[in-house]
Amino acid sequence: MQLRQSQNGYRYTTDSILLYRFAAQKRLRGRLLDVGCGCGIVGLLLARDFGVELTGVDIQQEMIDFCMQNSALNGIRAEFITQDFRDYKSDYKFDTIICNPPFYNARTTPSENRSLQYARYASALPIDDLLKNAGRLISSNGDLFFCYDANAFYTIMQILSAQKYSLKAVCFVHTMITLNARLVLIWAKKSRVKAVTILPPIITQSANVKSDFMQNATKKAATKCVA
Repeated sequence: MQLRQSQNGYRYTTDSILLYRFAAQKRLRGRLLDVGCGCGIVGLLLARDFGVELTGVDIQQEMIDFCMQNSALNGIRAEFITQDFRDYKSDYKFDTIICNPPFYNARTTPSENRSLQYARYASALPIDDLLKNAGRLISSNGDLFFCYDANAFYTIMQILSAQKYSLKAVCFVHTMITLNARLVLIWAKKSRVKAVTILPPIITQSANVKSDFMQNATKKAATKCVA
């Protein structure tokens, strides 16, 4: 997949590839909503693989412009909307909602780049606001996939419970096997789930090179940045 993205603002990272592979464990169908879609990488990859009907929402017009370019570049039909997700409404429900939300906290020195502020800092889309509005937009048996700072896992579980979600699966991501988890991948549903699956951890590096898992995930995504 060929992708155009910002030269100076937010550029996708390995987190996007990890979220894509995590969601792809389920055979997606129907309507997919990509929240805070950036250049469109996650939603477009899933639309490519599963043929889902894609809608992307991002607060930045620059990102939506890239989404539309990337959609056309790869021959994938999709709708992209410039709007704060907290204000987004839809006439229909979505079978799947996916999001790589901003999660840097207020103690982190903010970037002076406005694009990076929106993409990185939790104040741009607090996790409780994300889960609340997603709950209004997801179908009764729909799936929600997102990633977040692993250190916030306890707080996320509290918010999911308060918003009446059931946890379907969780996977922790470590940069190296000897380091604490830095990211958590979460699959939640609005319907009742009989049991939670705790997946094996993902290690992204081994001996300072990409792990086999990361190499395979990158190969599956097959993305290429173009001017």
